[in-house]
Amino acid sequence: MWNISKEAKEKFLKCNLLPIHESDHDWEIVQREAIEEGEDLHARLKEELEEVKMELLNVLPDRFIPYVENGSLNQPTLPRTVREEYLQWIRKADKEFEQILDAAYEHTKHAVTYLPTAVQDVFAESLHDSTIERIVRERDTLHLYVNTDGGFSSKALIHFTFQNVMAEETDEPIQVGQWFIYNELQETEDGFAFRVLFEYPDAEWTIAMKSLDAEYYYRPIAYTLLRDEGKIEETSLSDYIEQLNLDHRYWLITPDVKCAIKAFSETILVENGKIECRQDEMVVTLGDECFTYNLEEINPISFIYTDVYEDPYAQFSEPVPPEELENAALSDELELQVRAWNTLYAYPEELADIINRVLMKVDRTEENEMMLSIYVSHFYKKGILSEAVIEKYRMLIE
Repeated sequence: MWNISKEAKEKFLKCNLLPIHESDHDWEIVQREAIEEGEDLHARLKEELEEVKMELLNVLPDRFIPYVENGSLNQPTLPRTVREEYLQWIRKADKEFEQILDAAYEHTKHAVTYLPTAVQDVFAESLHDSTIERIVRERDTLHLYVNTDGGFSSKALIHFTFQNVMAEETDEPIQVGQWFIYNELQETEDGFAFRVLFEYPDAEWTIAMKSLDAEYYYRPIAYTLLRDEGKIEETSLSDYIEQLNLDHRYWLITPDVKCAIKAFSETILVENGKIECRQDEMVVTLGDECFTYNLEEINPISFIYTDVYEDPYAQFSEPVPPEELENAALSDELELQVRAWNTLYAYPEELADIINRVLMKVDRTEENEMMLSIYVSHFYKKGILSEAVIEKYRMLIE
């Protein structure tokens, strides 16, 4: 039985269609800002409610419907008791969906132990927000190339090989460009089954196969640093090659082909083929096949991958000395701040006193709320938070 499903995702999303501010203090800030900016807050909130009203009425408990009908559910005039009940209803839906995702994770963690190490490596990190880059079908084998540049994996490109496919079900044919949202892997009597919920377009895809294998590749560290600096488009292939560690192995992987790179010269030399870079296009020839890429649309350096991982953010993992942690965590220097919070996260028991002092001093804002939620939940599970800190962040913990 599957845990993740399109129905479960849609229910979760509908329960979060209309978020509202949680406290009188939050509402006071919003109202004050609206007055300062000359905004008609009542009209904006009314419009937001109207946009989701019909969908919301399909999932809301009956006790909240009168407040939808009179337009007050997302207004500051909503009675506090109703506001708390509505927030509790949203939190309950969030908790239920978290339990679904946790169960899917446990199934996946169990199933991968029976698969190759490369597959285990892939599923050790999230596929969320990855995209399908290429789909190749060969009889009962499916090759799925997944680009994780927009996601959360250190691996830049993953090549899944679904072997001896026995069944495949989907409400929408999977296609290049679709986004991974949630996924689950299960062991079955005959092998394995994999389910993904995609977006753009929405789809629930399930495939059953005898076995699953994977290969994965990384971006060279030079690419990541150039991307972070916004310099990808302006970097020439020759300049980029000079920044590569030529002791590493490299591959040319495009939306159409994958081939090992033998050497770099004025251009790229690949096995079993050739590459020509003309004024405004790159031509890749492999045997009888020829593929052309418009260099005005894509920089060819984005086609180069390696099998060696180099952490471009290693400096953020350097621990901050305990005597400097409190000031560093509260500083305006981003790199120092990140290093400090990473240090606190790694050593919660040893640094409990500093953690509690820092959390009492931090001002919770919309910008840092997600970050604080992650850290506070981690520290809470470790059992090192003071009662005062727990009370301050109760909304994030619950």
